[in-house]
Amino acid sequence: MASGQWRALAEQFQVIWPLGGSPGAGSPGALRGRVSCGHWVSAAGLRGWVRALLDQRGADPGALIPVPGVTAFRCPRCPDTPSLWQELCKLGLFSDEDRATLEAQILAQEGARGSYRQCPRCQHLVQRLDPGTLRTPCLPCSQRAGGLYCFCWGCRTDWRDPSSHADPQCPLQAALQDAPKIQAPRLSVHGCPSLRACPGCNALLSHTTRGYSMVVCPECRFWFCYRCLGPYRGHRPPCRIADPQLVCGGGVGMR
Repeated sequence: MASGQWRALAEQFQVIWPLGGSPGAGSPGALRGRVSCGHWVSAAGLRGWVRALLDQRGADPGALIPVPGVTAFRCPRCPDTPSLWQELCKLGLFSDEDRATLEAQILAQEGARGSYRQCPRCQHLVQRLDPGTLRTPCLPCSQRAGGLYCFCWGCRTDWRDPSSHADPQCPLQAALQDAPKIQAPRLSVHGCPSLRACPGCNALLSHTTRGYSMVVCPECRFWFCYRCLGPYRGHRPPCRIADPQLVCGGGVGMR
């Protein structure tokens, strides 16, 4: 986006007050927050700014700065200083309705569903910044708690210490949740996750996108429906597509 367009965006929504300054108690509108670059933003301005960037994403892929899986929102006054979604939520300026609407727009962006999780405590969307660890900090919860709060990216439970998530199922859970959907409109598995865990032994497998929805696990030879995860015996189509599975704590097995 050209610098003139950024300035117009900032002025249109009255987004930013001077760096290091304060909007003052007498300014119209009570809710104010300071973004990571040091500028001040109003609640209404923040909503307009984020919505404008999300709406513009199709025309200008650089508007949200997608860098190795990290989506950040650029300040209209200093575009080189981006803020993460969880940083904006930490300001506490969004109503529940605003947040739900904007998060639905975020998840509609290409590739977003694999890089976001809902925090189990506050239900805010949190973006994963380090694929090398399952430990995921939630900034809004940390702000309220007065200390760092983290949860497990795989099983979405509170992170107490590394040993509490040494279960090898946690990375498996993360892989299942992040799997993109199968895009094969002519097949019965269209819209299913591209990765499943066998209901019999939890082994990971994917559909070949050839043939029917019935598959056999190469590890334990268990036959099941890739759509609904029900066993082959007694299965009756049509069936609904099962959600991504929960495997931490022994949640998948059904034999």
